[in-house]
Amino acid sequence: MTDPVSQFLEAMGAAGVRPVEPIADKLASGDPVRFRADGDKPGRRNGWAWLHLDGVPAGVFRHYRLGVRTVWRAGSDPRSLSPAERRAIMAQARESEARRKAETLARQDAAAGTARDLWRDASKADPAHGYLARKRLPAFGIRQHGDALLVPMVDCGFRLWNVQRVHPDGRKLFLSGGRTDGLFWSHGAFTQHGRPSAGPLVIGEGFATMAAVHHATGHGVVAAMSARNLETVARAMRKLFPSRTLIVAADDDCHLSENIGLEAAQKAAESIGALLATPLPLGLEARSADSGTDFADIAPAEVAARFLMAESGRAAHA
Repeated sequence: MTDPVSQFLEAMGAAGVRPVEPIADKLASGDPVRFRADGDKPGRRNGWAWLHLDGVPAGVFRHYRLGVRTVWRAGSDPRSLSPAERRAIMAQARESEARRKAETLARQDAAAGTARDLWRDASKADPAHGYLARKRLPAFGIRQHGDALLVPMVDCGFRLWNVQRVHPDGRKLFLSGGRTDGLFWSHGAFTQHGRPSAGPLVIGEGFATMAAVHHATGHGVVAAMSARNLETVARAMRKLFPSRTLIVAADDDCHLSENIGLEAAQKAAESIGALLATPLPLGLEARSADSGTDFADIAPAEVAARFLMAESGRAAHA
């Protein structure tokens, strides 16, 4: 007989909700699962599921874009469940979700404490650090703890929640259990008096990319630290700076089957009415199938030129 997890996944598939990533083990743990489903754009996770395996297995799955919301119980047609049975299963799902959120917040608070300790005990970043030297970047807006650079990650209230540790070989690590959603690294967005700095604000993915943009242009910059986080941070910046010119700096992941960096940047720019800058022209003659390109990969003069094009009102990829 098919096990309950497989039955649940089959019911999801029959309803048109098909995860593109393995979620069976997470379902078996009893925790709610958020996932990307077939048809979702890169970086989007519109699927949600929870499965209770004690007693008679039961669960709930949703897909926010498709409008699917189904209550399931092993051995039953979902349409045959009584209203009371549906309410009981939904109540269990809400209780499990509330418990998971409380546990997640506790882990995030603990990681935030660790981040504050690391940041307080860190020293000025060494300009000769292997990562900075390889990327040809000055050491601004960061510190160093041991051999790791510390990139502070803050929320819109500029509370420190996490740090990205960057080792000389380029290895990057967030604090275990730490928050990442909605957090960003910022440099030059405000003056020393707390007022917005002059000129556009540029929003992009990683620290090195945005440090390269600031170094070449002098613009205030914000790094969302991942493609998935880019639109969330872009929307937050628009709320902070409702009338400021915002530019989204794309990573061109042309070496991947899906150009996640470019697609995420385009979507973020559209969502806030921002300009878009790309590190290289989008024509096929300028693209390589072997590797992607970001603004840290090209010469400062070319970085500055790309942003002058964006600011002049022309498409930065024309």
